[in-house]
Amino acid sequence: MNIGLISSRYAYTLLEYAISLDQQQEVYHAMKIFSGMFMQTPKLRHTLQNRSISVRDKKDVIAAACGGNLPSSLDKTIDLVFKNRREELFQYIALRFIDMYRERYHIQCGKLVTAVPIDPEREKQFIQRIQQIAGGSVEVEPEVDPGIIGGFVLTLGDNRWDASISGELTRIRSKLRGVEENSLRDRNNGR
Repeated sequence: MNIGLISSRYAYTLLEYAISLDQQQEVYHAMKIFSGMFMQTPKLRHTLQNRSISVRDKKDVIAAACGGNLPSSLDKTIDLVFKNRREELFQYIALRFIDMYRERYHIQCGKLVTAVPIDPEREKQFIQRIQQIAGGSVEVEPEVDPGIIGGFVLTLGDNRWDASISGELTRIRSKLRGVEENSLRDRNNGR
């Protein structure tokens, strides 16, 4: 079974169906919630794979993991997934849907690492500035890492901007090592 191909077909069909009903944003939001829940709750995978749990109970679990009230396009797609006995692929379908949605609507994703949590207003301003620079929609996942000491590290697509204190210290250390190595090399060549 080609999991990638199967999940891509379901995700594409769901995206097109959701767009036709103008529910694409709600479905996108629900799939992001599901994907996060799936990563945080290992028992979710076991529940979907367990043949002794009824289809109705599994649907209820998926609905709850998607945030509760499902758009009709997602609800019908879940019915189709269960009808075709593909429920163990729902995580892959969700991930492919998220990727396809972002691609269709030109949304760049990234991660913003700070040493301490930043307030929502400052985060909003930061994201707006990133959108101006990137030239499009940006979704940034905040993360706190006291190890960077201060400043921030922003990863957006294949690009990484390190404006952290720990990053600056690492760059200074590398320069000093380079100077030290050149000095040793000069002394050895002078003998």
